[in-house]
Amino acid sequence: MHHARLAGGLSLALLACLAACETGPISVAGEGPAAPDATMRSSRPTTGPAGVLGDPPPPFESLAPEAYVARVKDLLVGQAPTDAELAAVRRDPAALGDLVDRWMGTPEYQARMLVFFRGAFQQGPIGPSDLVDQLPVGVRANPAIAARLMRDLQDSFARTVLQLIAEGRPFHEAITTTRFVVNPPLLALMAYIDNVHIDDRGARHDRLLQGRPGLAVTLHGGGPAIPVADSIDPASPRFMHWSNPIKVPPSAPPGCRVEPRAFSGSTSVLLDFLFGWLDGDERCPASFTGPGQFTDDDFDAWRVVTLRPPRPGEAPTRFYDLPALRGASEVVLAVPRVGFFSTPAFFATWPTSASNQARVTMNQALIVALGASFDDGGSITPVSEVGLDQGHAVPGSPCYGCHRTLDPMRQYFRQAYTLSYHEQTDPAQVGTPGTFAVGGVTSRGSGIADLADKLAHHPSFAAAWTQKVCVWASAGPCAPDDPELLRVAAAFEASGFDWRALLRELLSSPLVTGAAATRTSEVRGLIVNVARQGGLCASLSTRLAVSDVCGLEGGAGVGGVKELASGVPGEGYSRGSVAPVLANDPSLFHRGATENLCRSLAAVVVDGEGPSARYSSRQPEAAIADLVHNLMALAPSDARSAPVQQILADHHRSALGAGLAPPDALRSTFVLACESPTSVARGL
Repeated sequence: MHHARLAGGLSLALLACLAACETGPISVAGEGPAAPDATMRSSRPTTGPAGVLGDPPPPFESLAPEAYVARVKDLLVGQAPTDAELAAVRRDPAALGDLVDRWMGTPEYQARMLVFFRGAFQQGPIGPSDLVDQLPVGVRANPAIAARLMRDLQDSFARTVLQLIAEGRPFHEAITTTRFVVNPPLLALMAYIDNVHIDDRGARHDRLLQGRPGLAVTLHGGGPAIPVADSIDPASPRFMHWSNPIKVPPSAPPGCRVEPRAFSGSTSVLLDFLFGWLDGDERCPASFTGPGQFTDDDFDAWRVVTLRPPRPGEAPTRFYDLPALRGASEVVLAVPRVGFFSTPAFFATWPTSASNQARVTMNQALIVALGASFDDGGSITPVSEVGLDQGHAVPGSPCYGCHRTLDPMRQYFRQAYTLSYHEQTDPAQVGTPGTFAVGGVTSRGSGIADLADKLAHHPSFAAAWTQKVCVWASAGPCAPDDPELLRVAAAFEASGFDWRALLRELLSSPLVTGAAATRTSEVRGLIVNVARQGGLCASLSTRLAVSDVCGLEGGAGVGGVKELASGVPGEGYSRGSVAPVLANDPSLFHRGATENLCRSLAAVVVDGEGPSARYSSRQPEAAIADLVHNLMALAPSDARSAPVQQILADHHRSALGAGLAPPDALRSTFVLACESPTSVARGL
């Protein structure tokens, strides 16, 4: 289309304009590093902080407040800086810390941290097929319910961390907590996992049926409504008889419409029914979806619940006891639930097997908590080799160095969980303790809570999480020996592991702002990176006032953007990688995906219908001003603002002169602004 050609041509002019207005040359990072000591690319080889061969960055030139205030505010809330905020930082650079505090008090910050914690604690992404051993087939096959459960499973622990922060709790309690933010459907799922135990051999043990052989779940499609209190009461004659709101269509075979329908041999049909799935039987092989027992209010009823093990003689909470699940502040579960590494989402992200034996689970837990992987360099000698797999690690073999620390540590997980992440009941596994050996700390222990305590109080905890935030904020790792990084980590620890203190210190530090040279800038330069999927979509949602514009948070997205957003590179942790995989280069794939995304958005926000419409072609001057100051994040007092606004105005006139109708001319102008460097890159 003609307007797309005009937009593409003037993007180069806009890039040149912005480059001329910038404070100086900035190196652009390549693919994300595989470890915290990786170095950046440039013109000649040099040696990085850990002796890794790389290229030196260009000579350092400090960034102006216009650049770094925009970067920090976008990170925290996805909004453009105001003239007042820029003026405050120009007068006193220390004012940025006060702004960070203010931004952390907004709902937009909460949404950004939800996404950050979801990734940092490795709670996904996951899909129904990742929970084969934890979800029955009906729940996995019901698209609407499965999608909602997947999002809630990934969000639960992120919400838990936000709750701990809101309560003023030390951040390392995220490792040891037994208090989780959950909703009734998630509690039902976890209680169901307790009921249907799967041992290391893959044998299933349905505890409800073991206690009541021959019990059937009977669904009634008509007659008087059966109170749930009777359905869940073992003393009631109507125990496990449920009123069924799922209507079988008239087109179904006659056997499908016969009521009541009784199912025996498995209680998975009951969980399916609670979530709105009617399973097939010998009379009716077809399955149907309909209203479940959980309402929208149940899915939205997030609250703090303590998950604890049964006391002697105490039975776990029943997964079908809906009143208890809706009201309890404490739920009893046999599967140990302690910290981030015990959630269904973490287990679904990192499954194990009879061959792996929880090694990957233990390694990923170390990566999350301490930013460390197993030490195979021989610098640590564990105090015990109990649990060492002799088949994998013969002394003197190449595998021995890693396995002698890895295997005794993975025993913490093997002692607590089966290979399907149900509670461990094998006496041989339960009786074999674990041996912790990381970063110079070695000790023996027993139980998953003991492992959590060792991770939370490890001397590397503060530095590890400071580095995680540095990677998130600056699109690359800080030099591990950077005095500024060490200062921020020390301040974090001295604050009693106050998360807000960490963000204030680091986001106002030259490590992120580039306002002064640091050891990190000497090694890698300052990274200007492309806006990756999560950050780009979140910023577009905030700046265009469109909720979940890309549909990444479970919504449908707008204007076909959801499918296009999948082409924008994201970020995440690969197996065994200490640092997240970061796509930082403006590749052709990123360029094509963002341009198509912007073009689809243009049709919605310019002269569109409904609440997503933001711009009117009858008021192009006001629209162009908003594109510059809001979408492109250039405050009016920014020296780049006026020339960029002139570029957009000239483009709009050229489009009209070429014969485009006013709506298409403004849409073309929107695309130009949307795909500009300050919109689809971070750090300009």
